[in-house]
Amino acid sequence: MKGKSPSSSFQKIPLFQGLSNEELKSIQACLKEKSFDKGELLFMEGNMCERIFLVRSGRVKLYRTNSQGREQILEILEAGDTCACNPGTTTWHCSSTAEAVTSCTVWFLSRDDYIRMVQANSKLAHTLNHVFAQRLNRFSCLIEEVSLKDVKKRVIKFLLDMYHHETGSGSGNSTLSIPFTREEIAQRIGTARETIARNLYELKRANLIDIKPKQVILKDIAGLEKLLQ
Repeated sequence: MKGKSPSSSFQKIPLFQGLSNEELKSIQACLKEKSFDKGELLFMEGNMCERIFLVRSGRVKLYRTNSQGREQILEILEAGDTCACNPGTTTWHCSSTAEAVTSCTVWFLSRDDYIRMVQANSKLAHTLNHVFAQRLNRFSCLIEEVSLKDVKKRVIKFLLDMYHHETGSGSGNSTLSIPFTREEIAQRIGTARETIARNLYELKRANLIDIKPKQVILKDIAGLEKLLQ
Protein backbone atom coordinates (compact mmCIF):
# COMPACT_ATOMS: atom_id res chain seq x y z
CA MET A 1 0.00 0.00 0.00
CA LYS A 2 3.03 2.25 0.38
CA GLY A 3 3.30 5.15 -2.07
CA LYS A 4 -0.25 4.89 -3.36
CA SER A 5 -2.78 7.69 -3.07
CA PRO A 6 -5.44 7.01 -0.44
CA SER A 7 -8.32 5.01 -1.93
CA SER A 8 -11.84 6.43 -1.82
CA SER A 9 -12.94 3.70 0.63
CA PHE A 10 -10.01 4.54 2.91
CA GLN A 11 -10.78 8.27 2.84
CA LYS A 12 -14.36 7.57 3.97
CA ILE A 13 -13.32 5.91 7.24
CA PRO A 14 -14.82 8.08 10.01
CA LEU A 15 -11.70 7.78 12.18
CA PHE A 16 -9.64 9.53 9.50
CA GLN A 17 -12.06 12.31 8.56
CA GLY A 18 -10.38 15.71 8.28
CA LEU A 19 -6.86 14.38 7.71
CA SER A 20 -4.81 15.59 4.77
CA ASN A 21 -3.82 13.32 1.88
CA GLU A 22 -0.26 13.23 3.19
CA GLU A 23 -1.47 12.18 6.64
CA LEU A 24 -3.73 9.55 5.10
CA LYS A 25 -0.91 8.18 2.98
CA SER A 26 1.33 7.96 6.05
CA ILE A 27 -1.33 5.94 7.90
CA GLN A 28 -2.16 3.78 4.88
CA ALA A 29 1.50 2.83 4.49
CA CYS A 30 1.42 1.26 7.96
CA LEU A 31 -1.68 -0.88 7.42
CA LYS A 32 -1.66 -4.61 6.82
CA GLU A 33 -4.63 -6.10 4.99
CA LYS A 34 -6.03 -9.52 5.89
CA SER A 35 -9.16 -11.48 5.01
CA PHE A 36 -11.17 -13.75 7.33
CA ASP A 37 -13.83 -16.36 6.70
CA LYS A 38 -17.14 -16.34 8.55
CA GLY A 39 -16.62 -17.57 12.11
CA GLU A 40 -12.89 -16.83 12.29
CA LEU A 41 -11.61 -14.89 15.31
CA LEU A 42 -9.65 -11.67 14.87
CA PHE A 43 -8.69 -11.45 18.54
CA MET A 44 -9.88 -12.77 21.92
CA GLU A 45 -11.06 -11.12 25.10
CA GLY A 46 -8.28 -10.71 27.68
CA ASN A 47 -5.39 -10.89 25.21
CA MET A 48 -2.83 -8.11 25.07
CA CYS A 49 -3.89 -5.52 22.49
CA GLU A 50 -1.16 -5.71 19.87
CA ARG A 51 -3.07 -4.01 17.04
CA ILE A 52 -6.36 -2.41 16.11
CA PHE A 53 -8.35 -3.11 12.97
CA LEU A 54 -10.58 -1.21 10.57
CA VAL A 55 -13.22 -3.03 8.57
CA ARG A 56 -12.76 -2.70 4.82
CA SER A 57 -15.64 -5.01 3.85
CA GLY A 58 -17.99 -7.47 5.54
CA ARG A 59 -19.14 -7.50 9.17
CA VAL A 60 -17.39 -8.27 12.47
CA LYS A 61 -19.04 -8.72 15.86
CA LEU A 62 -17.50 -7.70 19.17
CA TYR A 63 -18.80 -9.71 22.11
CA ARG A 64 -18.14 -10.85 25.67
CA THR A 65 -18.88 -14.30 27.09
CA ASN A 66 -20.36 -14.76 30.56
CA SER A 67 -19.57 -17.54 33.03
CA GLN A 68 -22.35 -19.71 31.54
CA GLY A 69 -20.82 -19.40 28.07
CA ARG A 70 -23.55 -17.13 26.67
CA GLU A 71 -22.42 -14.42 24.28
CA GLN A 72 -23.45 -10.79 24.65
CA ILE A 73 -22.85 -8.87 21.44
CA LEU A 74 -21.57 -5.37 22.12
CA GLU A 75 -21.28 -4.09 18.57
CA ILE A 76 -21.53 -5.15 14.95
CA LEU A 77 -18.82 -3.41 12.94
CA GLU A 78 -19.27 -2.78 9.22
CA ALA A 79 -17.21 -1.14 6.48
CA GLY A 80 -15.45 1.96 7.85
CA ASP A 81 -15.84 0.99 11.53
CA THR A 82 -12.95 0.30 13.89
CA CYS A 83 -12.48 -1.76 17.03
CA ALA A 84 -10.25 0.97 18.49
CA CYS A 85 -10.78 1.31 22.23
CA ASN A 86 -7.17 1.94 23.26
CA PRO A 87 -6.79 5.67 24.03
CA GLY A 88 -3.10 5.56 23.16
CA THR A 89 -1.38 3.69 25.98
CA THR A 90 1.44 1.17 25.65
CA THR A 91 -0.32 -1.54 27.68
CA TRP A 92 -3.91 -2.46 26.93
CA HIS A 93 -5.92 -5.66 27.01
CA CYS A 94 -8.77 -6.55 24.68
CA SER A 95 -12.09 -6.13 26.49
CA SER A 96 -14.01 -8.29 23.99
CA THR A 97 -13.66 -10.98 21.34
CA ALA A 98 -13.89 -10.10 17.64
CA GLU A 99 -15.39 -12.65 15.23
CA ALA A 100 -16.16 -12.43 11.52
CA VAL A 101 -19.95 -12.51 11.03
CA THR A 102 -19.44 -12.74 7.28
CA SER A 103 -16.40 -13.15 5.09
CA CYS A 104 -14.57 -9.91 5.65
CA THR A 105 -11.43 -7.94 4.90
CA VAL A 106 -9.81 -5.70 7.50
CA TRP A 107 -6.84 -3.38 7.79
CA PHE A 108 -4.62 -3.96 10.83
CA LEU A 109 -2.58 -1.18 12.44
CA SER A 110 0.06 -2.15 14.98
CA ARG A 111 -0.23 -0.84 18.53
CA ASP A 112 3.05 1.08 18.25
CA ASP A 113 2.02 2.81 15.00
CA TYR A 114 -1.42 3.54 16.41
CA ILE A 115 -0.07 5.10 19.61
CA ARG A 116 2.46 7.16 17.68
CA MET A 117 -0.25 8.51 15.36
CA VAL A 118 -2.71 9.34 18.16
CA GLN A 119 -0.06 11.14 20.18
CA ALA A 120 1.30 13.08 17.18
CA ASN A 121 -1.97 14.07 15.46
CA SER A 122 -4.47 16.21 17.36
CA LYS A 123 -7.15 15.77 14.66
CA LEU A 124 -6.93 11.99 14.96
CA ALA A 125 -7.03 12.20 18.76
CA HIS A 126 -10.10 14.47 18.60
CA THR A 127 -11.91 12.10 16.23
CA LEU A 128 -10.96 9.15 18.42
CA ASN A 129 -12.54 10.89 21.41
CA HIS A 130 -15.73 11.24 19.36
CA VAL A 131 -15.62 7.51 18.52
CA PHE A 132 -15.21 6.70 22.22
CA ALA A 133 -18.13 8.97 23.16
CA GLN A 134 -20.43 7.30 20.61
CA ARG A 135 -19.39 3.86 21.81
CA LEU A 136 -19.98 4.83 25.45
CA ASN A 137 -23.46 6.07 24.55
CA ARG A 138 -24.28 2.80 22.73
CA PHE A 139 -23.02 0.73 25.66
CA SER A 140 -25.06 2.82 28.11
CA CYS A 141 -28.17 2.15 26.04
CA LEU A 142 -27.29 -1.55 25.87
CA ILE A 143 -26.93 -1.76 29.66
CA GLU A 144 -30.29 -0.06 30.10
CA GLU A 145 -31.99 -2.37 27.62
CA VAL A 146 -30.57 -5.59 29.05
CA SER A 147 -31.07 -4.70 32.72
CA LEU A 148 -34.28 -2.67 32.78
CA LYS A 149 -36.58 -3.73 29.93
CA ASP A 150 -38.43 -7.00 29.45
CA VAL A 151 -37.55 -9.08 26.42
CA LYS A 152 -40.53 -7.95 24.31
CA LYS A 153 -39.51 -4.32 24.80
CA ARG A 154 -35.92 -5.16 23.86
CA VAL A 155 -37.13 -6.80 20.63
CA ILE A 156 -39.38 -3.84 19.81
CA LYS A 157 -36.59 -1.34 20.50
CA PHE A 158 -34.22 -3.34 18.32
CA LEU A 159 -36.68 -3.16 15.40
CA LEU A 160 -37.50 0.52 15.92
CA ASP A 161 -33.81 1.44 16.20
CA MET A 162 -33.21 -0.25 12.83
CA TYR A 163 -36.21 1.59 11.37
CA HIS A 164 -35.06 5.01 12.58
CA HIS A 165 -31.48 4.31 11.49
CA GLU A 166 -32.49 3.28 7.97
CA THR A 167 -35.44 5.55 7.21
CA GLY A 168 -35.72 8.24 9.87
CA SER A 169 -38.94 9.04 11.64
CA GLY A 170 -42.26 8.62 9.91
CA SER A 171 -45.41 6.52 9.89
CA GLY A 172 -47.00 3.74 7.90
CA ASN A 173 -45.49 0.46 6.75
CA SER A 174 -41.74 0.02 6.67
CA THR A 175 -39.87 -3.05 5.44
CA LEU A 176 -36.61 -3.77 7.26
CA SER A 177 -33.91 -5.96 5.78
CA ILE A 178 -32.57 -8.02 8.69
CA PRO A 179 -28.94 -9.02 8.10
CA PHE A 180 -28.78 -10.90 11.42
CA THR A 181 -29.83 -14.42 12.33
CA ARG A 182 -32.17 -14.86 15.29
CA GLU A 183 -29.21 -16.19 17.24
CA GLU A 184 -27.30 -12.96 16.56
CA ILE A 185 -30.30 -10.83 17.53
CA ALA A 186 -30.57 -12.84 20.74
CA GLN A 187 -26.89 -12.24 21.47
CA ARG A 188 -27.32 -8.52 20.82
CA ILE A 189 -30.18 -8.03 23.28
CA GLY A 190 -29.19 -10.60 25.87
CA THR A 191 -31.69 -13.42 25.58
CA ALA A 192 -32.24 -16.83 23.94
CA ARG A 193 -33.01 -17.48 20.27
CA GLU A 194 -36.26 -19.25 21.12
CA THR A 195 -37.39 -16.19 23.10
CA ILE A 196 -36.72 -13.96 20.09
CA ALA A 197 -38.83 -16.21 17.86
CA ARG A 198 -41.68 -16.30 20.37
CA ASN A 199 -41.79 -12.52 20.79
CA LEU A 200 -41.63 -11.86 17.05
CA TYR A 201 -44.60 -14.14 16.45
CA GLU A 202 -46.52 -12.51 19.31
CA LEU A 203 -46.00 -9.14 17.61
CA LYS A 204 -47.11 -10.67 14.33
CA ARG A 205 -50.28 -12.10 15.88
CA ALA A 206 -51.01 -8.61 17.28
CA ASN A 207 -50.81 -7.33 13.67
CA LEU A 208 -47.95 -4.99 14.57
CA ILE A 209 -45.40 -6.62 12.27
CA ASP A 210 -45.18 -9.18 9.51
CA ILE A 211 -42.30 -11.61 9.06
CA LYS A 212 -40.72 -12.54 5.74
CA PRO A 213 -37.43 -14.33 4.95
CA LYS A 214 -34.70 -11.93 6.17
CA GLN A 215 -37.29 -9.15 6.43
CA VAL A 216 -39.58 -7.70 9.05
CA ILE A 217 -42.41 -5.38 8.00
CA LEU A 218 -43.39 -2.84 10.63
CA LYS A 219 -47.15 -2.52 10.09
CA ASP A 220 -47.96 -0.28 13.07
CA ILE A 221 -45.02 1.84 14.18
CA ALA A 222 -47.12 3.95 16.53
CA GLY A 223 -48.46 0.78 18.16
CA LEU A 224 -44.92 -0.56 18.65
CA GLU A 225 -43.77 2.73 20.16
CA LYS A 226 -46.73 2.71 22.56
CA LEU A 227 -45.62 -0.68 23.91
CA LEU A 228 -42.27 0.87 24.91
CA GLN A 229 -43.91 3.43 27.16
